[in-house]
Amino acid sequence: MFFAIENGVDYVTNVALYNIHGLFAALAFSYGYYLSTFYSGKLGIFLSLMISFLSYVIIALVLSLIPPHIVFTPLIVIVLMIGSSIYFAKKENFAINKSIKTSVWDIIFRSVLTISIFLLVTSLPNYVPQNIAGIFSAFPTILLPLLLIIHLRHSNLQARTIIKNTPFGLSSVVIYSLSVFFTYGTIGVFYGTLVSLFLSVVYIVIQTKLLKYFKLVN
Repeated sequence: MFFAIENGVDYVTNVALYNIHGLFAALAFSYGYYLSTFYSGKLGIFLSLMISFLSYVIIALVLSLIPPHIVFTPLIVIVLMIGSSIYFAKKENFAINKSIKTSVWDIIFRSVLTISIFLLVTSLPNYVPQNIAGIFSAFPTILLPLLLIIHLRHSNLQARTIIKNTPFGLSSVVIYSLSVFFTYGTIGVFYGTLVSLFLSVVYIVIQTKLLKYFKLVN
């Protein structure tokens, strides 16, 4: 939406499919962070950040060389997300054993980091090609601050639980971006955003019911 406000609807139409492309990189970020949580040493958080970020950047740069397809790219991403959700559903969840009240500093940290990443991503169109900007618009802006706080305040196990449940919702972003591609140019940014949000919510509800019906997830 902010891409459209700042750079125009035509620009967003060109980058929307690259956002779906970027979800490959977001999935790589999730796997990188998940695998890194099996290390519980003193440098655990730093290691998790490095592995997940490098996983994202490497996949993102590779994908920037591959034009997205309007049919096959969304289909492949959805299949990968659902497959990952089914795989992670079999992995153990680690509950938060001790209740820690959210502090003012937690809120400030999450807000500052989220806003900083958001401003960085939305400024990319001024400095990089459309394909790079579109791919990096899929960066897990909200997830990363939450992961860092959970990892820092609790442990790598609780962070692993957060990250393993991430792919389940990412498939709805495919529907959102695909809807943006078709609606922004015809009904505008505001109504296109509302329609895209509605369709993504409908999709995730249907996906949840189907996967639970066939007992593929809990």
